[in-house]
Amino acid sequence: MKLAQNLPQREHILAIAERVSQKYSSPKGQCEFMTRDLMVALKNAGMRANHVMGNFHLDEPARFEYISSDDAEDGVDEYAVNHDWVEIGGKILDISAKQFQPYIHSPIPDILFISVGDPLANHYEQLGYADE
Repeated sequence: MKLAQNLPQREHILAIAERVSQKYSSPKGQCEFMTRDLMVALKNAGMRANHVMGNFHLDEPARFEYISSDDAEDGVDEYAVNHDWVEIGGKILDISAKQFQPYIHSPIPDILFISVGDPLANHYEQLGYADE
């Protein structure tokens, strides 16, 4: 019975995430903007969430794909990319993670909504929250 009560909210969250993600032609380099838009949409729907800033850890080196030559530093970790996502109800909600698919061995759905126990959650490293 408890699971059935949670399903409508999950579906509502996913519908909001889908609407926001469709505003962007590509998620590459857009995680901060997409996350901010998603936070506004969730807030407008009366949901509490956090904008998380951190790193996404890749299985294959590709950091050079996500930084400009002006920002390149010696000794930078080629397996970690700055990334933003939403934390809601103790879960990770990420509408821009698909950009990392070429560098991850596991499939990434277009809308990622997972618990911290999911294997994909191991790719996320939270560093802090954005002020909203």
